[in-house]
This record gives sequence, C-alpha cells and structure tokens, in this order.
Amino acid sequence: MLYNRNILKSVIQCVDEYAVTLITGARQVGKTTLVSYFEKEKGYTYLTFDDTDLLAEAKENPKKFIEKYKAPLILDEVQRVQEIFIEIEAVVNKEKKLKGSQSANGMYILTGSQKFNLMKEVSESMSGRVGVIEMAPLSQCEINKWNEQNFTIDNDRLFNIAEKRDLDDDRLYESIVRGFYPARWEIEGKPIKNYYSNYTKTYIERDVSQLINLKDKQKFENMLKILASLTGEEYIPDNIAKTLGVDKNTITSWVSIAVTGDIIRLLPPYYEDSINKRIIKRNKLYFNDTGLACYLLGVDSPSSLKKSTFKGRMVETYIHNEIRKSYINMGIEPKMFFYRDNNQNEIDLIILNDGKLDLIECKSGKKFSADDIKGFKQLAKTKYEINGECIICTTEEPYRISHGIYAFPIKCL
Repeated sequence: MLYNRNILKSVIQCVDEYAVTLITGARQVGKTTLVSYFEKEKGYTYLTFDDTDLLAEAKENPKKFIEKYKAPLILDEVQRVQEIFIEIEAVVNKEKKLKGSQSANGMYILTGSQKFNLMKEVSESMSGRVGVIEMAPLSQCEINKWNEQNFTIDNDRLFNIAEKRDLDDDRLYESIVRGFYPARWEIEGKPIKNYYSNYTKTYIERDVSQLINLKDKQKFENMLKILASLTGEEYIPDNIAKTLGVDKNTITSWVSIAVTGDIIRLLPPYYEDSINKRIIKRNKLYFNDTGLACYLLGVDSPSSLKKSTFKGRMVETYIHNEIRKSYINMGIEPKMFFYRDNNQNEIDLIILNDGKLDLIECKSGKKFSADDIKGFKQLAKTKYEINGECIICTTEEPYRISHGIYAFPIKCL
C-alpha cells in the first residue's frame, strides 16, 4: 500500500473477533490492496472471483469449492457468487462445534462492492458470525499523512490543527477534481488518464448489469450525470424521472443500485418530536467521490471548477465526505443528518455522537456572519446536548462568528 489506510486497525480487530469479516465499498476504493496485508503477514490464501475459472468452479459446486480451499481464506469480489455463503456458514459452525467458538475467529475475509445486497445475504446466512466493515476512498488525511480522528467540534483542537496543516485553495480544488480513489494518486502522484471514463463503463457493464437487466446503459449513465449535478441537493425522484424521460419507479430502482454500489449516498433529514413539525422530510443526495461527480459533469480542472456553478455543491460534498471518512476510517458508522424546514431554515450537517449534536454549515466561501448560522437556532429545543456549532469553509484561518462559534478552514477536517 503506497498510502497507509487508517481503517486497517478496525479490520484487524474485526478479524480477531468474528469468524467472517465482510469488507464492502465502491469498486476500486482499495479493498483488494487492504486485504493483501493478511495474505502477506498472516498467511491467508487469496482468491478472487474476477478469475472466471474460479468463479465457474464456485458456482458449479459451492460446497466442494469451500472444502477444497481451506481457511484462513480471502475471497475477493464475493458478490459474484453469493451461493457460497451457506457453505461458509456450515464450515464455521463445524469448526465451532469441534474446537470451540473462539477457534473459528478469522477464518474468512470477504470483500465486495454491493454493500446492502451483501450485508443482507451475509446477515441472513451467518447472523452473529460476521463483522461488517465499510471502506471509503482515500481521505485527505491519508493522502497528506495527517493524524486522523473522527471529526467533532472541539474549538481548541481545531485551532491547533489549523496552525499545523496546510491546504490552500489550489490543492483543495485539485483534490476535489482528482477525486479520492487510490489509483488517482498512486501512479507517480499523477492521475491516470481516462480513469473515470473507464471506471464508469466498468461499473455499468459489470456491477449494474449484474444486479438488473439494464437495457439502456446510456440512459443509466445519463442518470448518473443528473445525480452528479444534484450532489448536495434534495433527492426528488419525480424531477429526475421527468428530466430523463423514464418513470419514477425506474429512477427509484436505479438510485438504489447506485447507493448499493457506494456511488452515492442519501443523507436523511433530522427529526425530533420537539422540533418544528414543518421540516422537509426528503433525503439529500451526495456523491461519494467528488472526482467521479466532476468527471460526469465535464469539470476536468481546478480552474474550471472554480468558475463552475457546481463549485459550492462540490465543496459541500467534499466536506461531507471527509467528515464521514473520519468516522468510517475509525470503524464507526456515523449518525449524520441535515435540517431544512418550510421556512427555509437550514443546517447542512448534523452529527449525533455519544448523545450530543454537532451542527455544521458547509460553505465554499471565506467570509460569513451570524446570519449564516441562523438555522442553528431551530435546534434550541433539542432533547440532546449541543456539543458544538461551526462553519467549515475555504477560509485560510479560523475566525469568530459569534460567542463560541467559529469558522474553520477545510484543512481542519
């Protein structure tokens, strides 16, 4: 691994505690490279179902396949042969019965790029025996070798980070356009030419076509382009359906596939009984990689992004993603929300952690005032303690917005 992946510690712990560890994440986020640690350092056998001969062998007789290839075993791209899960369960149960429950820990490491489908299949087949790890693309901390911990609003800590790190606008926008798939950084530090073109083609032809009988691949790609233009916006399937010229059910199905493949995620609205009943209850949509979103929109350079009408949405998406990665890389699934009501009050990001709320505005500008955080007042009657409130933006240095509330630079993430 050219970049140390911070999630490795959580994967090692999961392998120590469960018979089966499932690592999910989008195509090419680095799952295969990550599990190579266990092949090199822990003596696991590595098999991939990208190998058509192995795939055919496993599909023809899953039981015989698992009997032939002994644990400890890594099975890559396991979504391609889900029939094998019940056979893995049988071997794990036999091991536990013969040698005790602890003896089965670490028998299998599975990887795949269809998150929810895999989690459903595995949880039904191996309930209580499997630990699930989600892997995200590279974080800015991993690229720059910065110390990473889950983001929370601690003003003193954020001031300290702001003094130590450097991330100017040019590097920020370069990162947003380049994106965070490892291959975009690991070839002599330069992006691979035509990477996202090939990525999109492979994703549609292999991952999507494996899930559904996709008759119009170009229309699906056109939907991805529409979704890219809506990153950071409310997800309204009717509007997308009208734009694309298909029915709403098709959009709902296709979007669920994009979510399953970790191409996008839907951020739920925040709700409490004690809070304004007039809240917007639709989800917001975010692309999980800004580079892929920029490619789909034809934004191919930092300079074109700075001039683009999508600049604000891409910066917000970047902030959202980096905060989420800071939790994912620690093995934590963050509880993240947004707030918007019918009176146009908004909070871009709300994080519920340890019974406390962090309220965050995500901005592409540099200068802001108390008017830009008026949405925070809508949670004055929350049942939770407010841990902190802030704006994350492209300012070079932190500055005060109001009592206890500051604007912090993006490098603090």
